[in-house]
Amino acid sequence: MKLCDIHCHVLPGVDDGAKTMKETLDVLTEAVKQGSGSMIVTPHYHPGKYRVNSSQVLEKLDEVRLACRQEGLDITLYSGQECYYYSGLVEQLDRGKVLTLAGSRYVLVEFEPECPFTRLQKGLRDLHSSGYEPILAHFERYDCLRDESNLRWVKECGFRLQMNYDTLLQKEVFFRKQPWKGMVRQGIVDFLGSDCHGTHFRPLHAREMQKCVDSLLTPSQKEKLLETNVNRILKKE
Repeated sequence: MKLCDIHCHVLPGVDDGAKTMKETLDVLTEAVKQGSGSMIVTPHYHPGKYRVNSSQVLEKLDEVRLACRQEGLDITLYSGQECYYYSGLVEQLDRGKVLTLAGSRYVLVEFEPECPFTRLQKGLRDLHSSGYEPILAHFERYDCLRDESNLRWVKECGFRLQMNYDTLLQKEVFFRKQPWKGMVRQGIVDFLGSDCHGTHFRPLHAREMQKCVDSLLTPSQKEKLLETNVNRILKKE
């Protein structure tokens, strides 16, 4: 099974991810070694912080694709962005100024970790009512989702959850078990993503993630998590 990473910051020089083309190519080389066949690149769109528009992403992505061909790197790259939710996000998506994942209706959306649950609800509903399918980026960061009833609401509404590889790989410490493996086992998690920011900050860990998933899930459960769900994005289903 070839992996598709749906959340990574590997385009050079556009946000807080990879800084240079060399770093980008180093990350992509390592991704191929660790079993990735494709990646959806998701530079930040965060007004006031990273206002990277779609044309900048697509231009830089073309440069990276050309460099991959020149280096003989066998990896498919799709366009996307990690979108910070604010009141104007839907308008920017509608105008094509901000990118969905791989040209689909799926939007990788993030909030402040300490955002109130009412704000998270409003953002997810706003995107969905406007015809988009929100995927909540690194959902494990949001304090309000530590409340099981809030997390249940998100799942009952059909909104999708993405967890970072490194969260799944966290070690348990004495007297404190980490809940993340259990959430993967229970099917609460819809997607895993590296959230890789280059060679030094949050590296890939794709190989370790796959070993962990192998120990947690049956082959059919693993296929659903790592392949079937992702293909719904790539096939625009």
